[in-house]
Amino acid sequence: MARAVIPLESNPEIFSTFAHNLGLSQKYSFHDVYSLTDKDLLSFIPRPCQAIIMLFPVTEAYESVKDSEESSRSHDANDVIWFKQTVKNACGLYALLNSISNLDDNDFESNSTIAKFKLAHNNTGKVEHLIDELERQYTDIANQGETDAPDANDDVSTHFIAFIKKNGHLYELDGRRQSALDLGQQTNDGDVLEEPGLAQRFQHYVDLTDEANKNNFSLMALAPSFD
Repeated sequence: MARAVIPLESNPEIFSTFAHNLGLSQKYSFHDVYSLTDKDLLSFIPRPCQAIIMLFPVTEAYESVKDSEESSRSHDANDVIWFKQTVKNACGLYALLNSISNLDDNDFESNSTIAKFKLAHNNTGKVEHLIDELERQYTDIANQGETDAPDANDDVSTHFIAFIKKNGHLYELDGRRQSALDLGQQTNDGDVLEEPGLAQRFQHYVDLTDEANKNNFSLMALAPSFD
C-alpha cells in the first residue's frame, strides 16, 4: 500500500462493507451511535455491542496527553490484538482491524483476510505485506464516501481509534500509540457500550478539544446486523 492514502469517511455503511470484504460474518455490521448516555437513542443499537470506533479531532492537548499516558498507563494486554498504524491517513483501516480482529474466530471465515491479520499480528513484516495487498480494495472503499475525499498526502485533523472490552477490562486501541491501552477493570457485566468508562473516555477527548471542534466527533458501534 502507498505510504499515504485517502482517509475513510466515518460512515457505517463503508465500514460494514469493508469489514465484510475482509471476511467478517454478515451477522455483524457497524451502526451510528448518537449518544452514550441517552437510553432512548442507545435502544436503537442492536446488542451486544462488540466494539466502538470513534473519530475525534487531533489537538496539541491530545498529543501531549497521549505521550504522558504512554509512560503512566498499563500496556499489559497480552490477549488483545492491536495493530500499529504505519500508513498516513489510514487510521480508519487500523481502527477497523483492531475492532474485528478481537472477535471470536467463528465470527469470520477461517481463510479470510482478517483471519490472516489475526494470525500475523505479532509479525510486523507479514502485517505490512497484508496491508500492501489491500491497496486496491482500500482505494475503492475510500472513494465511496458521501463527502469529497482529501488528497492522500493532506494532513487531516481527525483520527479514528477503537474501544473493546475483554476479560473485564476496557481497552483503547489507537494505532498511533505503542500498544493497546488498558483503561482498567470494569464493574459492569454488560457489553462495551454499557461501560461508564467508555462515556468517561469520550468526555476526556471532548475536554481536550477546543470549542470550534467539539462537534467533530462521531461514534460507530460494531454490533449485530439488523434483520
